[in-house]
Amino acid sequence: MSGLFRSATCSDILRIGEPFDFASGPTPFSSPPYRHLYRKRMSSLSSKANWSRLALFATAFISGAVVMALEILGSRLLAPVFGNSLFVWGALIGVILAAMSSGYATGGWLADRHKSGAVLGWLLLGSGAWTFLLAGVGQPVMFKVSAWIEDPRWGPCFAASILLAPPAFGLSGVLPALLRLSIADLGHLGQHTGAMIAVSTVGSLVGTWGTAFYLLTWLGSVTLVAALGGVQVTLGLLWWWRTAAVRSGAAAPAIGGLRLITVMAGGLGLILLGWLALHPIAVLPPPLYQEDSPYQQVRIRDDDLLRYLILDRTFHAVMWKVDPVELFLPYSQMMMAALGLHPDPQRALILGHGGGSLAKWLARRWPGLKLDLVEVDPSVVRVAEQYFGYEATNAHHVYVKDARVFLRTTDARYDIIWLDVFARHLIPFHLTTQEFFSEVRAHLNHDGVLAVNLSSTGDGADRLRSYAVVETLRTVFPQIESFGVKGPWRTASQKVEPENLIFFAGVPVARMLHPEFAARVSELVAQRRLPVELPELLATRREQEWPRGVVLTDDYAPFDILVGSGRPESGPLAMVSH
Repeated sequence: MSGLFRSATCSDILRIGEPFDFASGPTPFSSPPYRHLYRKRMSSLSSKANWSRLALFATAFISGAVVMALEILGSRLLAPVFGNSLFVWGALIGVILAAMSSGYATGGWLADRHKSGAVLGWLLLGSGAWTFLLAGVGQPVMFKVSAWIEDPRWGPCFAASILLAPPAFGLSGVLPALLRLSIADLGHLGQHTGAMIAVSTVGSLVGTWGTAFYLLTWLGSVTLVAALGGVQVTLGLLWWWRTAAVRSGAAAPAIGGLRLITVMAGGLGLILLGWLALHPIAVLPPPLYQEDSPYQQVRIRDDDLLRYLILDRTFHAVMWKVDPVELFLPYSQMMMAALGLHPDPQRALILGHGGGSLAKWLARRWPGLKLDLVEVDPSVVRVAEQYFGYEATNAHHVYVKDARVFLRTTDARYDIIWLDVFARHLIPFHLTTQEFFSEVRAHLNHDGVLAVNLSSTGDGADRLRSYAVVETLRTVFPQIESFGVKGPWRTASQKVEPENLIFFAGVPVARMLHPEFAARVSELVAQRRLPVELPELLATRREQEWPRGVVLTDDYAPFDILVGSGRPESGPLAMVSH
């Protein structure tokens, strides 16, 4: 009996995991003496085939989930160094697609020349080991790449190619190897292939939604990357063990001396990589607090005098710990000039909450001003309260919404609107367009004032961005006044270009050139209702006319203009926005 089952035909049947259909024709086992043996053997083969199919589909599901989880995580890993821009997403998606394409081809080639189970094991072990490396040394590698390649397109492309392409390559090679193992009946080739690809795609969907909606927020990016590496290594070891067991014909594979040494060395290497993934090498100083929100990486850093809110790679708020309410940054002091342009402001709106710097100061100095605050990221709202001392008063209302969504869903009109949502390396394109500024204008009273903060280094790329924003503003607000404000520790003798451009728009801005405005500012400063630094900052007014720029619309907002010339985080006030 055993000899018959070792025949070439039955050997092929066992290899592909499908029992031969003995009912389709006469066989030696259809006669009564062998019928009970046949049934017993068929029951065993059917059980093994079902287990094999379950293992194949589970592997397809898991590998599909992991590759998409890594793609989602890639954007979060790249963000502290390269930002979270359209260029970064384009680079990431392109690199992953290229890796998957080559992985499919290579996996199929390997599966045709080697045992498919062994191919699965080595591909999963290799991708898992590289994922451990990604968690352990990803940050220093990305900073090195950003120093070598400053281009906002090719820098993230090269970093993603080094860090994310290898695991995407390995995980994609898994699918053709699985198909090689699963396809037993050429008459149902389409059915087998479709089922396997469908399961892998469902896994990709689960990996995408699970990572974006839940896991990233629960675990954080680096811990989640390490966990995904562990999943791949575990699955690879299971396939390697199963393949070795099948070869030896035993429940546990027999391992020779040299092979044992190789296996032990590989196991030790995986353990070391796993330890490195759980103890990553960091370039940035350890934060006081860090979390991965649905929108960005949120970090809080401290030094002896100041506390910083960092979103991805941009400093968005700076708080002086000696007096957390006072406005520390000159740009925020300058923006308060809007209060002097309106004779009696009653209601105001802040788009972009950040660390709550403007709101805290207004709560102390203008307690009767009704204030709506709009911030898209709930994590930013929370850290403003927990780490920057913002407490909403009865006159303040915080809305966790996108700025345009808020404007479309409210009928409120305001005396002053502060727009403070632009980071240096990236400004949300939908908040720079003609349509957006028209919505803002519709929510301003006739004598209302708009104040806009735009970070700038003054170099060529940032100048083009400034020209475009000004040109677009002018299509809605014909009267604009501009001011260039330097950082808090820089003096005029340093001859440094402005750090922040502040724009005031609306009917009242024509009064900024009149003596009455200077007198009102002095009066409010004396009453401590405007920052004492404001009269000096008013001297930074831009005298020359702005050159013509591109009008930005919802349909046309070139990203190479909006991206400016942002650089990775490099100093305490390198790129302050809020």
